Amino acid sequence: LAAGNRPDAVAAAAYQAIWSEQNQGQRDFAVFGGEFLMELDVEGLRGWFQGFFSLPEDLWAGFLAGWPSLPGNTNHESWFARLVFGLQLVVKIPPPIALRLLGGILKYSLTYGTSLVRSVTPLFGSPPSFAWTPPVPADEIGDVAAKQEARAMMGRGGAPAEAGSTSG
Repeated sequence: LAAGNRPDAVAAAAYQAIWSEQNQGQRDFAVFGGEFLMELDVEGLRGWFQGFFSLPEDLWAGFLAGWPSLPGNTNHESWFARLVFGLQLVVKIPPPIALRLLGGILKYSLTYGTSLVRSVTPLFGSPPSFAWTPPVPADEIGDVAAKQEARAMMGRGGAPAEAGSTSG
């Protein structure tokens, strides 16, 4: 900031560095998981965690690590790795919980949009970027030619002559 950089540009650069596309996908996947777990009753939680912890340790530990460079996280850094993880989990949890999971995916997607589907597929493109774009100056918004004409008129102190009128 001391170098004259705009605070909003500095903040956007920091967010862009921290929240890469891969990190955003992993976060979106984990946020859905947390939302889903909060809707389960005790029996559902037992079935979920029994299936979750019956996965190979590098899969469940990597999911819990949840950040690049932590052990096992490579199993969750890409959409394809998250999809494979999810499919392996679905076959480990009890069928009633798996059905609730599928319903939860649908409900979450209808409520919050495409972030979950984007986190496990190449569909819907990249997540929103945090890249900073400078604001458009006010004199460039709207009808620029009309604004310039209005400024010129105000500078002359009068209105333009109407077509067909005569001065006399």
